[in-house]
Amino acid sequence: MQNKKYDLVVIGGGPAGTPVAIEYAKLNQNKKVALVELTGKLGGECLFQGCIPSKIMKASSESITMLEQLKNFGVELEDSHFNIAWQKIKQRKDEILSKRSSAAGDVVDSLENLDLIKAEASFSGKNSVLLKGKNFKQEIEFKKAVVATGSRSFIPVYDGNGVDKIWTNSDFFEKMELPSSLAIIGTGAIAVEFAMILAEFGVKVSLFGRENGILHNIDTQAQEYLLKKLQNHKNISLYLHTALLRVDFEEDNFKIKFKQADDVKELEFHRVLSAAGRVANIEHLALEKAGIEFSKKGIVVDEHLLTSNKDIYANGDVAEGFAKFAHTAQYGAHTIAQNLFLEHNFFKVKTEINSWVLFTTPNVMMAGITQEEAQLQGIEVFVDSFSFATEAKSQIDDEDYGYLKFIVQKSNNQIIGICAMHQEAHSLGGEAALIIANKLTLKDIIDSIHPHPTISESFVLLAKQMMGQVMAEKLQKPIAQALLQIERWL
Repeated sequence: MQNKKYDLVVIGGGPAGTPVAIEYAKLNQNKKVALVELTGKLGGECLFQGCIPSKIMKASSESITMLEQLKNFGVELEDSHFNIAWQKIKQRKDEILSKRSSAAGDVVDSLENLDLIKAEASFSGKNSVLLKGKNFKQEIEFKKAVVATGSRSFIPVYDGNGVDKIWTNSDFFEKMELPSSLAIIGTGAIAVEFAMILAEFGVKVSLFGRENGILHNIDTQAQEYLLKKLQNHKNISLYLHTALLRVDFEEDNFKIKFKQADDVKELEFHRVLSAAGRVANIEHLALEKAGIEFSKKGIVVDEHLLTSNKDIYANGDVAEGFAKFAHTAQYGAHTIAQNLFLEHNFFKVKTEINSWVLFTTPNVMMAGITQEEAQLQGIEVFVDSFSFATEAKSQIDDEDYGYLKFIVQKSNNQIIGICAMHQEAHSLGGEAALIIANKLTLKDIIDSIHPHPTISESFVLLAKQMMGQVMAEKLQKPIAQALLQIERWL
């Protein structure tokens, strides 16, 4: 590494950082860009310890479910038993991750003005960074910088000698050990996804939550359905409204002591996984030296993802209040890259158009805002849902359950929120995101022609259903009835 001055320094090689470095370097081939990543590998938490490896496992677990459901499709096997070749699943995971990381590395290598530096970065001034690598230590200067160091799983403080042996999602995917029994601390998205996937592999899973319910940030209807799924699964146990007291480890097993209501109980597990929340990776950055404001929740940013240092942005999980999804980080990365290219903060991030998928069984998809968020913002809405029990493709696939829901603004029939619960809900997310981002109305959806039989035609069916309600209400008004009579007479 010979350059000591860069036009742009990006700290973090995940989905919040790498796209900024690549896009800016392509747009400005005369500018020097440094992409600093501690591991030297591109991809970040999502690729190596999060959304990608978990979905690889889910694909295998779904194959087990499909095998068990074949009789429903008129296919009977003489021997329907199966063996779980965990090492093959692990090997497949490693191959896919390596392929994806290498592809990003190839793009970076092709850009002569972009340096990938394997080092730990910390700020040494308002426009300088200290890099510490394996065999070097060097300070570099920058005109602009982006902090994209992500977040990590949080392990609560408990008594007992087993706390430091509790797994996080990173530990799980690094070891890729299939435990006989697993205690999961938490009842949020990561906890429930892990529970449903591993239970299909025969792992006895127990979920521990401080509150009475699960998945408190999703649609209530989906929340209640998934709660019943967990309660009825033969390999899943729920311990809600609990307080963990001790986590001890002895002879390759954990003992968890916890309080539920007025009872103190103790259970034994092969392994324990923490999914109790995440914390931003900021403690080694020396943010104060760069004049960057931060809190326990991450780096404080404005609507442009700009920090209190007007030469430095923060994106992804490390940014306070920014949605913690890889695709949202990529959206933020494009916003930053465009503003850097224009040398003016013209573009803003629009959190109200975000979309996401909860990869449970079934999947849950959300785009835009919820009914509760609309009410908090003072937006008058009407809400309705379409049941997949009446939808042809769902019936054909023996998946006639779940629903599609629209949250519609009353004043103009604009769709401001969409939710779906179905095994194929994730495939609806792209269209839902476009509807929200482009501020489409019920009429816009009705004016489109969706192919039949597909699950996506539910968008049109629900739009027609809701527009029928709108028209019925309008026709109740005297002036509308009078105009209708005049129209008929003419």
